[in-house]
Amino acid sequence: MIQKEIKLLDCTLRDGGYVNNWNFDDLHIISIVNSLVKANIENIECGYLDPNNKYSKNSTRFRNVSDFNKLAKEFNTTRNTNLFLMIDYHPNIELNLPVFSMEGNLLDGIRIAFHKNDYVSVLPFAQELINQGYKICLQPMNTSSYSDKELIHLLQLANKLEIYSFYIVDSFGSMDQHEVKRLFYLVENNLNPRIRIGLHTHNNMQLAFANSIEFLKQNQSRKVMIDSSISGMGRGAGNLNTEIISEYLNKYKGKSYKIIPLLEVMDNFIEAISKEMHWGFSASHYLSAVHRCHPNYSSYLMNKKTLTIKAINKILTSLNDGEKILYNKAIIEEKYFSYLSKRKQPNNFDGTLFKRQKVLALASGNTINMYSEEINNFMKEHNPLVVALNFLPNTVNPNYYFFSNQKRFNEYSHKITDKEKIIITSNIETNLDSIKVVDLNLVSQKAIVDNVAVHFINFLIASGVKSVTLAGIDGYDINKVNNYSYEEYNRVFDIEELKEQNDKLLEQFNSFVKKISIRFLTPSLFESSSPKKYMGVIPARYKSTRFEGKPLALIDGIPMIERTYLQAKKSKALDSLVVATDDKRIKSFCESKNIPVVMTSTSCLTGTDRIAEVSKLYDYDYYINIQGDEPIISPENIDLIINEINTHGKKYIAYNLFKEINSGEEIDSDTIIKTITNEQNELVYMSRLPVPFNKSEGHVTFNKQVCVYGFSKEALDIYSNSKKTRNEQFEDIEILRIIDLGYKVKMTETKYDSIAVDRPEDIKKVERFLDANKVKI
Repeated sequence: MIQKEIKLLDCTLRDGGYVNNWNFDDLHIISIVNSLVKANIENIECGYLDPNNKYSKNSTRFRNVSDFNKLAKEFNTTRNTNLFLMIDYHPNIELNLPVFSMEGNLLDGIRIAFHKNDYVSVLPFAQELINQGYKICLQPMNTSSYSDKELIHLLQLANKLEIYSFYIVDSFGSMDQHEVKRLFYLVENNLNPRIRIGLHTHNNMQLAFANSIEFLKQNQSRKVMIDSSISGMGRGAGNLNTEIISEYLNKYKGKSYKIIPLLEVMDNFIEAISKEMHWGFSASHYLSAVHRCHPNYSSYLMNKKTLTIKAINKILTSLNDGEKILYNKAIIEEKYFSYLSKRKQPNNFDGTLFKRQKVLALASGNTINMYSEEINNFMKEHNPLVVALNFLPNTVNPNYYFFSNQKRFNEYSHKITDKEKIIITSNIETNLDSIKVVDLNLVSQKAIVDNVAVHFINFLIASGVKSVTLAGIDGYDINKVNNYSYEEYNRVFDIEELKEQNDKLLEQFNSFVKKISIRFLTPSLFESSSPKKYMGVIPARYKSTRFEGKPLALIDGIPMIERTYLQAKKSKALDSLVVATDDKRIKSFCESKNIPVVMTSTSCLTGTDRIAEVSKLYDYDYYINIQGDEPIISPENIDLIINEINTHGKKYIAYNLFKEINSGEEIDSDTIIKTITNEQNELVYMSRLPVPFNKSEGHVTFNKQVCVYGFSKEALDIYSNSKKTRNEQFEDIEILRIIDLGYKVKMTETKYDSIAVDRPEDIKKVERFLDANKVKI
């Protein structure tokens, strides 16, 4: 018998949309369709009909036929071109389509995709669309899941309709040539001869092309349609390539498709998309095809990056036939966690030793390389127990290695010489002796996300540990190719999966706030989840060069240090406030007034050095240096500094304030420190001279330093581990050390003034201010 027509349907803009979330620029859509027309492709599926889509432009999920027609009028179609849209059918679907014959309507047909459970109810819906004049293609998803009896019943019902085509759909890419042959035989012998048979393949087993050839081989007289997409663009493993099947049909079936326009689409559009978003053969797609299950099941397990292929295969085997067809995330999550919770090792470690000293947990984020100096300084300063999480650091020798991920354990455990340093969760399979095991069910309790840092923190909480310092917990940057401190090939590429992981981790860290104090030593997306703790420190030195004993000097009958403390205590943002001194007289006075006080060494060169000593005794995120000789300090200035820290975080290691000078006396005074900042209000220089010098004819504004500083713990470590710099020595301005060492200081303008007491005569200035402003304590 003479073989009848063979036509292609290109579904790049619809099935390919699974790759880029259907985000095609309108001009690109027009260009792709027109190229397909030039290539003589007879049927073009332009996207989905989706009334729930919020976008009216630059998307191939069209809200309605009107939106489609606005774009389609730019297509250079011929009378031989059919334009289709697909509908995902469900029993409650509501569509208001114009009749086919409506003026300006360029939509020729609708492809209706439906699940097996809906194959009876879909037919009246299809009939309504036929009545409106549209060509209707029925697409029974996962056709191979139908029994022979069910498929024949569906065909008998379809024969009652004047449909355009009936498809064999290989949804999971699991068919081989034998199954194509069997299904074609059933459809061919039970479908009305006037109705076309279509084939829609996926490439999970790399059989899309071979199955299409087998499909054509079986056909002798039927009109047929074959679906394909340019470059095979499509969800997961992708589809049959339009350019490849076109060339085959030209060579062996007498077709006259033009290949160059297809290659131009690849060159102009598709290859750029493929560099950012992946499709094609993978182990995940192979497994879903072999198990004849929805591909999201295998991709969910693969994206965990915690399981071996053997384990993934075992979990997929546990899916029953009813579960396989429709993806249900709750089902696969339950099976995943159930598999992990099955204990492979007995527990033998309770974590008591982590209560004895500080704990530093190192994860594998990029920041552990970028902030290696800060990490090393922290280790020198605090001598913590260092625990590496699921990896081996290059520059640090940890005390312990904590593994909750089987793949990471398999990769790294043989490189660790001292096996007694290894701690694993009970889900890890191993034959190693002398390793420490903790119960995964314990560390994963109330875990929102399966993550090693979460497991380790839960372990610390269960062990009674009150605080932990974290480094390398960066979070996933979706714009980075690699989020690790080393070249990691086994990483997640799916952007939506990375976003979901970030969201869940943020939620998880928020839940830790009341259970354990977490300090992020390196920048992290989750740092905001842990409220920063601020300590105000008032350095008070008795032996001042210009005014000995000034902290206890009376101002209207009240010692200056008491006035400073009471003013600073009005801050709404400080978590605690303490006086730091090296003098027993000051300490004794503070204790008599119930003012928190701590003794520091007499070797401190500056107030900042004194605060650095305090930071070794008290664990806070930031320390606010409040000058002990500023008895009328405005608490608003303290809150302003803290607000700036909350805004900019670790972008700067130090923060300070400035205010415009309105007095010529202050401009010329060497006790008033003048500031110069750049356009970003970052400190350039400070001097006791009137700077900047004005050589122009314009008016120059002078600004003075307001002595409230904000320092991170890292900044204080850097400060205390360095000597006085040259400019600091010359000017006697301690914050110059920070910029001399190459770090940035953020300056913020304030409207609140203050008066520093540098000399005995400054007492009168303060008293006049108090009297003029009726200030009482």
